[in-house]
Amino acid sequence: MWWRELQEQKDVWPALPDPDKSLIVDPTALICDGVVLDASRGPIIIGERTKICHGAHLQGPIEIGSDCLIGNLAIVRGPVRVGNGTRIGFATEIKNAIIEDGVTIGPQCFVADSKIESEAYLGAQVRTSNHRLDKATVKVMVDGEAVDTGLEKLGCLIGARAALGIQVIILPGRVVAPGSIFAPRITIEKNLPTGRYRPAQQLEAY
Repeated sequence: MWWRELQEQKDVWPALPDPDKSLIVDPTALICDGVVLDASRGPIIIGERTKICHGAHLQGPIEIGSDCLIGNLAIVRGPVRVGNGTRIGFATEIKNAIIEDGVTIGPQCFVADSKIESEAYLGAQVRTSNHRLDKATVKVMVDGEAVDTGLEKLGCLIGARAALGIQVIILPGRVVAPGSIFAPRITIEKNLPTGRYRPAQQLEAY
């Protein structure tokens, strides 16, 4: 299950050599002035031709692939894995996430405790909500049944090639179907089949 992948990556990093001090930056990567690379909590690995823009703050453990862009003033807090060709916009915050190849995340987004599959697109100010206000553990719908993950913090799964408009909000434990398109300012309250959605089409939360 996708939430178990997030938990497993927390367990993998400590097994790496020198997890508290590792900093591996490919010679072709560009690290701009004012970037903070903090490997005190785990390694930071930056791939070929990746650009980390001015003012970004990276706190390991983090692995970033090749040909990526991390925008100005972005914050990336590990454990985080970023695939090849992914772009993360200005002042976006990423925390405990798996982000696959070719993903675009716009400016001022918040992605936490979540997995984003390949070629998904997040417009500006998209938010993943990662905990319940009643502090209960997060449940995920699997084959029509609510499965208790046992996690107090869990975001969402955004499927491959899904596209989310500006200021879309996804509630904890939800799954955005691959190839879906959501218009701006929708709150995704329940899992929906692949389709195109406008605000008037939203359904009540399960």
